Amino acid sequence: MDRESHDPRPRPDWLPRAIVAGLIATVVMSITFFMAYGMARVIAGIPLTERRGAATFELWMHALTNNQVIDLAQASLYAAGAAHLVVGILWATVYAYALEPRLPGDGWLKGVLFSVLPWLLSIVVFLPVVGGGFLGLAIGAGPLPALGNLILHLSYGLSLGVMYSPLGDIPADQFPQTAEPDDPQVMAHYERTAAGGILIGALVGLLVGVVGAVPTAVQSSLLPFALPALALPVVTTLLGATFGGLLGSISGLGSQPTR
Repeated sequence: MDRESHDPRPRPDWLPRAIVAGLIATVVMSITFFMAYGMARVIAGIPLTERRGAATFELWMHALTNNQVIDLAQASLYAAGAAHLVVGILWATVYAYALEPRLPGDGWLKGVLFSVLPWLLSIVVFLPVVGGGFLGLAIGAGPLPALGNLILHLSYGLSLGVMYSPLGDIPADQFPQTAEPDDPQVMAHYERTAAGGILIGALVGLLVGVVGAVPTAVQSSLLPFALPALALPVVTTLLGATFGGLLGSISGLGSQPTR
């Protein structure tokens, strides 16, 4: 019987695989946001010819890149970045445990279908809470906030679905070819060690950052580029998670899974 089609239970290695896939998908979503934001800033600065709707479009683009939601994120940039990373991984665990076994289609399609859920919560709950209004209409950019939000979540869902699916079992050096997936037990072992490294590294980094933030808060010159003290725990957490995932992956390569 096909587990993906008929068995509603998650795969045995769902948690470590979800953590790794969620981290990758969140990074992809962040890159997509910065690219889209940069493009919007460029477009907003281009004068348009006087045609019907041109003035409205210019106002929309300006509001899209200059609004209360952006201001709020910039005011607490490091906390927002950390929260974004945590929420992205949490959504990945929800996908892996509850919805991935029940959604139809291939991995990429499952991820895309799943992304509709966090997108709806974002435009119906999150944006009103942070001042963007229902569907982001209070931003003053028409449908662009909702559409842009949809694009971001689609990039997240697509990446999550692809990385969580069997495609993630194909060795990177054989990806362009039609290759047999790596041994499932071996892949599960690597994913467990990588996920464990990410979590342990993040916790250690957070602890180091919190301890280091105390003297930094007293003497702000201790941090380069005049960064606030709040930046230190966030930066050390991200660095810890990165190096922890790397060390976890390396340790997984050097050990054999229990069969």
